[in-house]
Amino acid sequence: MNRLRMGIALRRSSVLVLLVGLGTAGWYTFGRGKVVLGGEAVSGEGKLSPVNVETTAPHPGGLDRICVQPGTVEPFECADLYAKVSGFLAEQTVDIGTAVQKGEILARISVPESDRQVEKDTADLKRAEARVEQMTAAISTTEADLGAATAAVALAGEELKSKTSYRMYHLKQRDRLQELHTLRAIEARVVEEQEDHYQAAVGAERAAQEAINASKQKEIAARARVKQAEADRKYAEAEVVTAQSQLKKSQVLQGYTIIRSPYSGVVTKRNFHPGDFIQSAETGGNRMPLLAVERTDVMRVVVNVPDRDVPFVSVGAPAVIEIDALPGQAFKTAGLHKVVVTRSAASEDPQTRMMRTEIDLANPTGTLRRGMYGRVTLTLRSGSASAVRVPSTALVGKAEGGGGSVRVVRDGKVHLVPIRSGIDNGTEVEILNGLTPMDRIIVRASGPLDEGTSVTASDSPTRSNAH
Repeated sequence: MNRLRMGIALRRSSVLVLLVGLGTAGWYTFGRGKVVLGGEAVSGEGKLSPVNVETTAPHPGGLDRICVQPGTVEPFECADLYAKVSGFLAEQTVDIGTAVQKGEILARISVPESDRQVEKDTADLKRAEARVEQMTAAISTTEADLGAATAAVALAGEELKSKTSYRMYHLKQRDRLQELHTLRAIEARVVEEQEDHYQAAVGAERAAQEAINASKQKEIAARARVKQAEADRKYAEAEVVTAQSQLKKSQVLQGYTIIRSPYSGVVTKRNFHPGDFIQSAETGGNRMPLLAVERTDVMRVVVNVPDRDVPFVSVGAPAVIEIDALPGQAFKTAGLHKVVVTRSAASEDPQTRMMRTEIDLANPTGTLRRGMYGRVTLTLRSGSASAVRVPSTALVGKAEGGGGSVRVVRDGKVHLVPIRSGIDNGTEVEILNGLTPMDRIIVRASGPLDEGTSVTASDSPTRSNAH
């Protein structure tokens, strides 16, 4: 019985202590006159206290679309110089690091048989040219013979005329004497003598005719000899062309013994020394170049543009290049000197899904070297002049197609403004429409914010205006 009474007394004491505690807490809260409701301060009279927020104004101007990728320096042109013919390296006037000019002789290979071949082909050409001269002289001789034969034909023609006249004279004389003989005015002996003279004249006329035929045949033969001489000269001239071609071929082969620089630049590789036997590159096997030359007055900076930026790459797009080996020095457009995208592959590498893009960079002092690397910043598209920029943290949410919203302060209250966003670089986001530079954007708040929440605004610390 005593134990039961003691348990009841303890329960009553615990309830009393709990009631006293609740009463004390309620009195304290009521006395302070404030409670927290929904993250906002509520006064004892039911009024909400404004939430403290930090705001900033949108910066005018949109964001440029920037692509920042590693870049590698390569020579504008480079060539490995091989030997076309086999022989001994007789002379080499350069070494690695030597500055050379276009066309400068860098090395000579000794190939005696090539020199002898040039000498032989030179002699063959001279012999062929002499043959042409002989044929030219032969043409002159045959043309002279032709002229003589033509003159002989003319002379024979005149001789025939003379013999014909002589024959006609004796014919008339014979006829006249025969009439006299018929009248018995002269003796028959006189008529017979005249007949003999007439027959002799006829024979002389026939001989003159044959002389004409003979002269014409000689003329034809002389004309044929002229044509033959002309044909011989053409053949000799063709032999000259053949000899010239053979000599040029030999000279080309001889020229292969001289290694020249294909352009102005620097020797970057040397694999042989004077006295070494050089194998022709055409022999196959493990080919090794004599020398390597790089053009260095202009360099190519190669950057691989990722797939997402490929559609925006265009020739002439501004670029800024920073080389790790040259700290504090940036290569960019300055005055007439342009640093822009010079060319692009217009095709992505199927393995990397990136597109090779090149920027030509003047290198008059030779500061840039092959293999240097750094960072390339390409401005692919300028920001819209009618857009504004706000901190990325100011976006409440994003939707497909650039949709989203931003909280702004108007008349001391929060308003959720729908916007259409553009580029977001992680620090700033481009707002294409929905905001003006006069709006105050909430970037930070001390408590939850809903549409219409009263706020106390203060300026956010100044941020960079850089794009």
